[in-house]
Amino acid sequence: MHTLTWEKLLFQNKLYQIWNSIMKNNNYIFTFEKLNHYYLCRIIMIFVIFNNLFFLTEKILAKEALPSKLNEMDKRSLKSRTAVKEPEFSDAKTSSQWFGFYFGVGFRKLRFNFSDNVIISDSDGEANGIGVNLGYLWEEQGLEFERQTSIIEHTEPFTYQNQKGQFLEVIQNNIWYIRYPKINRYMYLHYGAGVQFSKVRFARTGSAGFHKDEIALGIETGFSYFITSHMLMMYRFSLGQHLPFPASNDSNNFLKQSQIHTIFLNYYFPL
Repeated sequence: MHTLTWEKLLFQNKLYQIWNSIMKNNNYIFTFEKLNHYYLCRIIMIFVIFNNLFFLTEKILAKEALPSKLNEMDKRSLKSRTAVKEPEFSDAKTSSQWFGFYFGVGFRKLRFNFSDNVIISDSDGEANGIGVNLGYLWEEQGLEFERQTSIIEHTEPFTYQNQKGQFLEVIQNNIWYIRYPKINRYMYLHYGAGVQFSKVRFARTGSAGFHKDEIALGIETGFSYFITSHMLMMYRFSLGQHLPFPASNDSNNFLKQSQIHTIFLNYYFPL
């Protein structure tokens, strides 16, 4: 049977004290580590929160400062350059395109009523002659000079004042005053009245010196369309009713009435 001596008791007591001291130190270390971990997490959270607040404040300030910078840049760009506005028909009072000249050529469909009720129609726009015009526009009105030169053929020869022929040449010089009410930005109606000076003769005959000068009152209507800022297409229907000279007793006009459908292609030059 084992018996404990005094030395063994002292030795065991010493070991017990050492063990208790070790355990206490371990508890302190464990508690300190827990405390360190707690405060470290708190410090990291506080740092992240301050960091986010700092960058968010910078972004908000940058967004508020951006419009003012852009406004300053816009002002500088506007001061440094001038924009050239292309003429438009959007406003008749302010648009520079409402003042200008135009000229062009036209293709026609003709219907003439000659003496003795001889009616000649020709829809060949390329072979029956040509029309030209020159006009000036201002605001919603215009003045125009139009020249129609027509060479037409009747189905059989007919006679007028001892002259006989089958082919006729008709030259008409028209002066129009025209109004242009607006439909939209590019399209305009037009209507007007004018005076028509005509020269009529038989063509392809030996008597080249014979011709008949006549005066007519004319009306016209149609529409105009701006294909581009300088290209103007115009359709016109004109009616001319011929009258005798006031000093002449001859009421037998060679050309009694003319009806002409014309499509003009004009170049427009704004002022």
